[in-house]
Amino acid sequence: MATEPVTSALTETEERNLSAVSDVLAFWNTHDIDGILDFYDDEIVWKNIGLEETYDGKPAVREFLTRLMSALPDLVFNVEHKIARGDNVAEKWTIHGTHLGTFLGIPPTGRPIEIRALSMVTLRDGKFLRDEFYWDTRAVMNQMGLMPSLAATQSPVGRGFLWVAVKASNVATPSGRRARDARRARR
Repeated sequence: MATEPVTSALTETEERNLSAVSDVLAFWNTHDIDGILDFYDDEIVWKNIGLEETYDGKPAVREFLTRLMSALPDLVFNVEHKIARGDNVAEKWTIHGTHLGTFLGIPPTGRPIEIRALSMVTLRDGKFLRDEFYWDTRAVMNQMGLMPSLAATQSPVGRGFLWVAVKASNVATPSGRRARDARRARR
């Protein structure tokens, strides 16, 4: 049985949206925040899933971009893959930079950082209206030297360390005590 292709010719809207997603990269990579914001609708809403933050409007997005570019002053943004469907564009992207300013509340480590992410973007009239982006904060913390790799946690020493950390959390935090009490109640 032959499989039918799932692609079709792009609409004018999809072509325009893909151009906007591509054209904004030049401004990201020159750290031109005003240039980036020119691609954004005044009602832009960014949902940063990794940081559990939402940025409503251009001023909030500007504040986040300023923090990001201060933390990673040599930031380079690449988009590896884009899929357009109507007003929506899905992207797979990567940011590379050196952690030279406060990021995630963490002072500079001088380490190289790679943020690999996915975005679901909605555009209106060729401008970014919504962007929900998903990235792995644990991987970035690992690159900063603050979290062990998952492989390290699988060794006997790593499992022992995690066991101690969880037990300490069960004593020291309200949520840990609730978890401990729930386990005891099931016995």
